[in-house]
Amino acid sequence: MNDAFKIFKSFFNQKFGKSLVIKGSPGSGKTTFSLELASQLLEEQPIHYLSSRFTDEPLKENFDFIDKISYRMKQRESERKENLKYVSTESLKKLEKIIEENNMKNDNDFSGGLVFDITEVVPEINEIYNFVEKNIDKGPVIILDSIEALAEKYHLDPTLIFSVFQNDLVEKSGAGLIVVLESIGNEKLEYYSDGVISLSSKIVQNYLVRKLRIEKLRGMSVGSLPVYSYTLLNGRFTFFDSLNLNYPKKRIPMPEVNEEIQYKVPLGNKEIGKLMPNGNPYIDLGSIVLFHRNTISDRTEMAVNLIKNTLIRTTIADGRGAMDVSSGSYETMRVLMTTTDPEYLTHYITAEKTKRTNQFIINLEGKSMTSDFPMEVIDFFMNSSKRPNVYIFSTDFLNFTYGENFVGELLSLINELRISGIIVIITDDNYYRKLSHYAYMTLHFVDIEGCIYLNSGGDDHFALETITDETGWTSYNLTESV
Repeated sequence: MNDAFKIFKSFFNQKFGKSLVIKGSPGSGKTTFSLELASQLLEEQPIHYLSSRFTDEPLKENFDFIDKISYRMKQRESERKENLKYVSTESLKKLEKIIEENNMKNDNDFSGGLVFDITEVVPEINEIYNFVEKNIDKGPVIILDSIEALAEKYHLDPTLIFSVFQNDLVEKSGAGLIVVLESIGNEKLEYYSDGVISLSSKIVQNYLVRKLRIEKLRGMSVGSLPVYSYTLLNGRFTFFDSLNLNYPKKRIPMPEVNEEIQYKVPLGNKEIGKLMPNGNPYIDLGSIVLFHRNTISDRTEMAVNLIKNTLIRTTIADGRGAMDVSSGSYETMRVLMTTTDPEYLTHYITAEKTKRTNQFIINLEGKSMTSDFPMEVIDFFMNSSKRPNVYIFSTDFLNFTYGENFVGELLSLINELRISGIIVIITDDNYYRKLSHYAYMTLHFVDIEGCIYLNSGGDDHFALETITDETGWTSYNLTESV
């Protein structure tokens, strides 16, 4: 279960009852979130779901448990009013008087005594109180989706209904209450609630970005930045896990790779296929792929290195050669030497402006790429590797080593290398514009409020999430943002 849902589950598992307000613009996923949370809570707590929809049938496709918690089902099962022994009805009785006198006041001035039975007039409220009565010792949770719909149906004020439930059911009976707001907010209602979250969706740099922000959560520690990115993919509410590179500290098994597709080169992870036009994680021999750092940040650099390192590891596991001439090559070499058997490291080389002798390093003079990367030197280092190879460069490293006018020499070198493999160029905006028309495809990396999104030029874009694969290697998933 995602850490964010653990926070909300713990919130409703506290000793005393708690209320949570969910607000956000239309289409931001308020209903989906409330049902996703219900699916988590239902493991240990009974749920009562009251929807303003005409039918709950559309929800069953993604939440097949809806019949177990829906008011419509409970209404069919409960034909008579329960005698309430354990649930407080103090505020409910005051509400009865207000309704009878037709004197709804925004200041919630409760006065007078019981005159008539509100539960005969408002069956939804009757069933909510009955539900809490039946499950008083089980931590029952009520979901009102939405509270405005219930208030409008009976010409009540939403804040008044919330106050009644907060007093009787949450504070005095220990129930949980989740309230969905159709409006952007209700300051008075939010003030009395124990928790408030806001959902938002907006377009940033042509990316659909969804954010959940915890504004208040009494009794819980939510950290200094309680903001989470999420998607509504396949009608479910799914948080994106944070990017976390935590490579193993010891040798681990290499992946089993059996890539025998002629004139095609795998990109190291099947997830990359989601960004390819044909859905396959392979590109043609001789192709140039750009990793475009659309934004420069530590997280973007981390994401690029994650995909690059996974590509290198899969390549050398297959016995093919990988040449890494990038600014992150030192860190990559350190990780590979820690986690990989020496027999595989013979397929990996990098380059440095150094005089030291090393079987993994091409020594660079820094005067020109032509003199530093003659084909006989590359062939010498890769003579034990089968083809096709993967050749990786980064424009920041080349700029630092050769100056800003290296592009012409790089293209000349690429023309020689592409007959034996593919070329990956990690670039920022400046050099991306100079190289983009040479590329077979481009992966665009953008950091938006701490979440890394990838796009290959189409309408679909994906969030990058780190995972630990079956070998113990830190790899990644791509989850579509919708």
